[in-house]
This record gives sequence, C-alpha cells and structure tokens, in this order.
Amino acid sequence: NKFDDMMNLLATIHRDQHPRFSHLIVVDAGFDVFRRAWCVAEIVESDLSEIDQRMKIHSQESLDIHYNSLLRLDVRDCEASRTEDKDMILARIGRDNIEAFNDRLAWAVLGTDGLINKWYDGQQRAAQVGRILQRARTASEDK
Repeated sequence: NKFDDMMNLLATIHRDQHPRFSHLIVVDAGFDVFRRAWCVAEIVESDLSEIDQRMKIHSQESLDIHYNSLLRLDVRDCEASRTEDKDMILARIGRDNIEAFNDRLAWAVLGTDGLINKWYDGQQRAAQVGRILQRARTASEDK
C-alpha cells in the first residue's frame, strides 16, 4: 500500500532529517477536504506520527460557514474517487475502531493543539504584525 509507505517516509523525514518539516492541509472554500477519505486518513496518520500540521484556509468567512460541519466529522461519511479506496480505508481502520478514529480526527482538527487553533494563532500573529506596521507608518507620517 503506497499510503502507508509514504506516511512512514514522511514521518522518518520529519523525525530524522528535517524536524521543521510539516504537513500542510489546504482547505478549499467548501471545506470538501474534510469529506475526502484519503485526506482525513492523512490528517489522522500525520497526527499519530507526530508530524507537525498546519492548515491554510480559504477565508475566515468559509470557516464560519463550515465550522459546524467540523463538529460532526465521520470517516464513514467521507467520499473517495473509487469505492474500493473508501472500503479499504474503512477496513484498515476496522469496524471496532471507527469511533476512535473519528475522535482522533476531531482532536487533530478542533483540539487544543489542533489545526483550527494553530490557524487562529497564525491569523492573530499576522493581524498583530499588520497593526505594528500600521503604527510604524502612522508614526513616520507624523514626523
């Protein structure tokens, strides 16, 4: 299975060669990435492998629109281009482990150190830099 091989390679790169390596999750305006079976499998596997994760969101507005859908993430509701892929992902998780998988997914996305909180921290830092630059501009214009 190429998925396992690739995730193991990425975890090794992160651990042994490039500790600053991270998994970037690019979130489309419709938040469809969270409805794709392979994508949520990558998010959980990266989290379990302790690979740093970052998220790029289309906009604050798209997050506001789709936030409630993040509260109900369930791998069973996800889609894949091929039915066999989704069946394989669910089989690999195991019927008895689906709820644990969903809990880990929710934690990776919404938890204290989850993707959303990290994104908010980044947004706040960017906003603070913007405020500092605005103050500097205003101060230089006043001279």
